[in-house]
This record gives sequence, C-alpha cells and structure tokens, in this order.
Amino acid sequence: CPACGRGDIYEKILEVKVKCAACNQPLKDNDVGDGHVFFAMIISGVIVTTLALITEIYFMIPLWLHVIIWFPVTIGLSIFILKIAKSWLIGLQYRHNVGGFGDKK
Repeated sequence: CPACGRGDIYEKILEVKVKCAACNQPLKDNDVGDGHVFFAMIISGVIVTTLALITEIYFMIPLWLHVIIWFPVTIGLSIFILKIAKSWLIGLQYRHNVGGFGDKK
C-alpha cells in the first residue's frame, strides 16, 4: 500500500484491491493507464532476446526448443515486471496526489 506500506494492493495477479486492508486507503479509483505495460514490454523484451541470443550462440539449440523455453519465460517475466511497474506507478500517483488519489485530498 502506498499510504501505509503494510497492506497488499493486489487481489489477483494484476487486479488492484478496492481498499487497503491495513489502513482503508481507497486504491481502486487510481488509473495508471498503460505506462506499466510499456516498461514491461521493453524490459522483458530486452532480457529475453539477450538470453535467447546467448543461448543460441553457445548451445545452437533447434528453433522448436527456443519456443518451448522462451515462451513461458517471457510470460512469467512480463507478469513479474508488470506487477513491479504498476506498483511503482501507483506509488508515484499517491506521492504526487494525482490520479484517483488527488481527487480525495
């Protein structure tokens, strides 16, 4: 939670809770837009492409094995980075009183 730092802000994988369980700070009204998606695409794309290239150079594995390895890695890494980036943007909105947070203060 950006207000108290104790509560969890997610109900499911990327769905923001209505309010913090620890301090009752409303969380659902904020809107981070698509900023976190941009960060996740760029960061995970660079990481996975670099790892796939290194794997190809050193091991020369077949194309079908690249697909089997890198598809789940890309999905998992993207979700992990999405959670971090979305939390970061929600925290910035709270700190600067914008989005859904600035309307109530």
